[in-house]
Amino acid sequence: MDSRYDPAEARRALDRYAKEHGEDVALRVYTSRLLGAESSLVLHGGGNTSVKTRKVDLLGDEVEVVCVKGSGWDLATIEPGGFPACRLAPLRRGAERPAMTDEEMVALLRSQMLDPSGPTPSVEALLHAYLPARFVDHTHADAVLAAMDQEDSASIAQEIWGDGVLLVPYVMPGFVLARRVVELLGPWVAAGKLPEVMVLDKHGIFTWGETAEESYTRMIEAVTKAEHYLATRGAALRPVTAGSSSKVPFPAALSTPPGAPGSSRATGGITEKPPVPAVAPTLPPGGPGATQGSTSAPTVRAGSKAAYVPPREEDVAHLAAVVRGAFARASGKPWVCAFRSTPGLLAFAARDDVREVSQIGCATPDHVIRTKAKPMLLDGVEPVHPEQTRALVERGLAAYAEAYQGYFQRACSARGVSRQALDPLPRVLLVPGYGVLSVAGSHAEAEIAADIYEHTAAVIEAAQALGSYRPVSELDLFDVEYWSLEQAKLKVGAKAAGPLSRRVALITGAASGIGLSTAQLFLEAGAHVAVTDFDERSLSEAAGPLAAKHKGRVLALDCNVLDEGSVRRAFTRTAAHFGGVDVVVSNAGRAFTGALHTASGDEALAASLELNLVGHQRVARAAAELFLQQGAGGALLFNASKSAFNPGPDFGPYAVAKAAVLALMRQYAVDLGPSGIRSSAVNADRIRTGIFELGLLEARARARGVSVDEYFKANLLQRETTGEDVARAFLYLATAEATTGCVITVDGGNAAAFPR
Repeated sequence: MDSRYDPAEARRALDRYAKEHGEDVALRVYTSRLLGAESSLVLHGGGNTSVKTRKVDLLGDEVEVVCVKGSGWDLATIEPGGFPACRLAPLRRGAERPAMTDEEMVALLRSQMLDPSGPTPSVEALLHAYLPARFVDHTHADAVLAAMDQEDSASIAQEIWGDGVLLVPYVMPGFVLARRVVELLGPWVAAGKLPEVMVLDKHGIFTWGETAEESYTRMIEAVTKAEHYLATRGAALRPVTAGSSSKVPFPAALSTPPGAPGSSRATGGITEKPPVPAVAPTLPPGGPGATQGSTSAPTVRAGSKAAYVPPREEDVAHLAAVVRGAFARASGKPWVCAFRSTPGLLAFAARDDVREVSQIGCATPDHVIRTKAKPMLLDGVEPVHPEQTRALVERGLAAYAEAYQGYFQRACSARGVSRQALDPLPRVLLVPGYGVLSVAGSHAEAEIAADIYEHTAAVIEAAQALGSYRPVSELDLFDVEYWSLEQAKLKVGAKAAGPLSRRVALITGAASGIGLSTAQLFLEAGAHVAVTDFDERSLSEAAGPLAAKHKGRVLALDCNVLDEGSVRRAFTRTAAHFGGVDVVVSNAGRAFTGALHTASGDEALAASLELNLVGHQRVARAAAELFLQQGAGGALLFNASKSAFNPGPDFGPYAVAKAAVLALMRQYAVDLGPSGIRSSAVNADRIRTGIFELGLLEARARARGVSVDEYFKANLLQRETTGEDVARAFLYLATAEATTGCVITVDGGNAAAFPR
């Protein structure tokens, strides 16, 4: 492993932070981000760092403190505010106490914080305080885990790091670990020296130094020794880029700092990469070398020299939809998926011993709150047999849940405790021929689980090649999974659930107007949204700000509703990316004018029917097929028009098509109601959108003898109706579980257009 330390970047960190927070904290931020930018060291909030320095308290007194990473912060994006300062002496005394409950430890930590409003210090704060070095670094390096997740880890540690290593047998993190280190480090301190490195068996590694650079460099050197040890014994770790950063922590151009706890995986920079709308997995329709129309999922056997062949995107979408629906039926709530297929994961899933090695446990206990103790192995998936896949998934989930309940009951009995069981469903599905499908409450959380499991698979492979993969026991994992201080990490930075939280929506014509307003409101309501449009430039301009604000929940897709293939690709890519769809807003369309008895009017009618009726049918059919695959209901919503009830002069081509859309909506409500699929529409009128071609708006106003502004307010309420008003109607229909076949008018009041 190469050191990323750069004196020029360190100086930029000092320039940025030293004046307000001091040089120690500035450099602590810099090297912490160096660690966080390397996913083979830490992942998604894992690991912690600290620095001992002096700060002024609220009374103006200068006191000695330890600034340690706050719980829930990610080292890759950490800011000075992520290092709450605690009085050092009381924490050291706390580490030396014979016993302390979790509640007492948290109370001690918070009582000694100089800023009571800051984040709660890491559960390892007492340990950081006790270690006499100024800077302390702690990671969960993959190479260290592969070497220490062994039966003979003590002898291996001696071979790798020599006499300068202090190996701490596995114990529960927090106070118990701090107290154990106090006992083991005592003889070293009495002899007037410190170990060069401290390794926590089956957990991670600590290094330290008098400078930030020294502590960081020692970490890189210690991990490099472990990597070299593995490589020279035929157990080299395969490269994993999941969660890694390619950017340096302090680029020359500094701008707004990244978000605090709960932000997505960092790029390593002082700002994250400019947010852009996500793109769906780049999976070919048939994969390299596949014939057009091939339906077989590829397989890669262990030791095979065959080139990596990714699964077909259609097959991934179908599998994800089936899995997502099964999760919804089993739990009574929606879920969001992420898919990961790499040569390494395919090879791991194809191992002859995958049923054994994949079910042993997590590489480090911290990961259990994200991935659970083990993945669900879903073998035998064949795209040509969709019903067989559904049955396979349902049986697998039932078996996994039963096994989890057994694990929970055994652990509670063995520990003599009573706990409220967490949901028994897996977070990671390992699928031979596909890769990994992760499931969580959001796409960002699912990506985190996939990142962690991709690294876990690499650790297992290396550990097996070295000897035999033996991580912590089932009971040890239970202790961490049901530890309130670990579960609290998942809540840091979490927002209150919105009415569309955990749901996925697809909106057509979303680059502007009503579609864009609906996308904005749905995102504010917590949804993941696929924004689609045929105008790629406008779509990019609209989706960019949405993606920046709602990280991980926006997918921008080209979709032309005049092209059935384009529509189906949009649904396929959404399902492959998010796992499926819950709400579809069929919004794309435009106005057509002309007298129906004229040749031009007849031509306009044909064009309008193709776009404003058949276009909706293409979307509705694709949506219905996906809803039925999921088997968990769904909402199909149409943007109709006031013209369906109250046509205007020379507006027949548009009005006829929109009237037919209402019939289409009602038919879907009748046909799909027994499957729990709802179908409704919104009749809007006179919204300032791009539906009016150049000059059409003025012409409609002149036809009524009013100005443009008067035209928009010509209703019973005498107010202009906006895209936001229409979006609110769609939001209501999306959440109205007992409503179908409904038409909501959003027109300011038009007696002639009242539904009858």
